[in-house]
Amino acid sequence: MNSRKASFLIISALLWPVIACGEEKNLLPNGNFEGKEPLKGWLTDFPDEAFYKGNSPYVKMAAAGERKAVVLDLPAGIAGNQGGKIESVPVPVVAGATYKVEVDCMTWDLSAKIHAEAWSADPHPEQKRTIFRRAPADGRPAMMMCYRAQVPSPPGNSKVWTTAGREFKVPKTVVIAGKDQAPEFISVKVVNYGATMGAGKSYFTNFRLTFVNDGSSDQKPETKP
Repeated sequence: MNSRKASFLIISALLWPVIACGEEKNLLPNGNFEGKEPLKGWLTDFPDEAFYKGNSPYVKMAAAGERKAVVLDLPAGIAGNQGGKIESVPVPVVAGATYKVEVDCMTWDLSAKIHAEAWSADPHPEQKRTIFRRAPADGRPAMMMCYRAQVPSPPGNSKVWTTAGREFKVPKTVVIAGKDQAPEFISVKVVNYGATMGAGKSYFTNFRLTFVNDGSSDQKPETKP
């Protein structure tokens, strides 16, 4: 082995841990619906939301032999009214940071909207829980939605897989009940719907939420007077 090749192998070995550590980490648990409990880490039942109280039966796994994905399979009369949805369990967020969200979609019969939503502690947990106010769960406090980033919608009624995604910056603080608060959690959800009273379905998988930067590079340097 010549010295040039040996040097290359040594440098590669030294750099490999750095490269591996630099890979984007998906912050959403079970974004590909793997394991014995493919829906672990996901919300399908929304008892406090008027439109989605009966949502769970519409959330299914794709048939064996198809791509590993969740299917939002809506019966007649649902797509043209409330639609169906699935949402990730909220994960901790860094206030002021930039993130990237991506979802692989095949809308098949319907259309879809994708949102990343930030949540902060609700100072009024005694108020009625709604789509904007979540009850305490799994160690999280009662929460209030404080920011929403909408992803450009994937093509509707598409029989091919596409990826929808965008970058967004979480606010450093938000005003809730007249006071500044920091966003604490973030969740990603998909809603599918259609202008039809017939049945319809859509497929979704490979949900990714990745950290881009902490926002410090966006700050202007201080200038001396």
